[in-house]
Amino acid sequence: MRNKKYLFFMLVLIFIFFTGCNAKKEDKMKIGLLPISDSLPFYVAAEKGYFQSEGVNVELIRFESAVERDSAIGAGAIDGAVGDILAVAALHNSGAPAKIVSMSLGETGREGRFAILSSPNSGITKPEQLKNVPVAISTNSIIEYMTDNLLAEQGLKPEEIKKEAIPKIPVRFNLLLEDKIKAACLPDPMAAMAENKGANLVIDDTSLNLSQTVIYFRTGYIDASSQSITKCLKAYARAAGEINENPSAYRDLLVDKAGVPREALNVFTIDHYPAPQLPTKDQVEKVIQWMFEKELIKTQFSYEDLTRADLIPAR
Repeated sequence: MRNKKYLFFMLVLIFIFFTGCNAKKEDKMKIGLLPISDSLPFYVAAEKGYFQSEGVNVELIRFESAVERDSAIGAGAIDGAVGDILAVAALHNSGAPAKIVSMSLGETGREGRFAILSSPNSGITKPEQLKNVPVAISTNSIIEYMTDNLLAEQGLKPEEIKKEAIPKIPVRFNLLLEDKIKAACLPDPMAAMAENKGANLVIDDTSLNLSQTVIYFRTGYIDASSQSITKCLKAYARAAGEINENPSAYRDLLVDKAGVPREALNVFTIDHYPAPQLPTKDQVEKVIQWMFEKELIKTQFSYEDLTRADLIPAR
């Protein structure tokens, strides 16, 4: 009788062990993405089965706004995301810390370009002509950060930089081309499309490299699943390398998944996607300083507060 009880007990333990392992295998890494070109390597890696090859179960979840994305990561509904350094600092400030595990775009200034453009009939072609001229932006965002820094680099004083809040990029784009606003800050591919349709390029960040998009995860998820993140980045790197070798092969995916307008493909070149790496200390600290001065964060976080270097796979 004792042997039967022992055998039953062992069978129960074995059942629990194997069902537990299966449950772990079914755990999904949920990553939030906006419909932007920065997200393309994730979609390529998913389509080609690279995540599965690395043994990580990744679910890509699309969000239409950064607010929705970061609300989801703050609530623990998703584990990671592609966004900007401002988003990571804001999450820390709100008590829902996340850490950057890699750069997405921004190794060079030609990746993820931002530009300030003037309307076709404004007559504005130089940065100094924007003194006291409202530039359409979305406030407290990477767009405002870029506007302040691009114009400050050209010698404009803070009190000479005027801004007008027009949060939605398509609205900003249309008002600019209709000459209903004199200037706007836009990211590619919308900046390239606006220039192609007659807007004047005043300045962009290709030589300054002020903007980086990043891949980040909740700190709690990092602590529990660091190996899975490294596997995810390995699959991402494989996809990024393939896009770089043959970008034209991914034009349809760029439209269908990354949300790039098909007409933009005539004037917009798919970005070069760097291998996984962290943004530099200077790049991160510049953002933190700007946010602190604008009272968007209460603490000047350190580089180490916002980054995790040990998860990047070996090349």
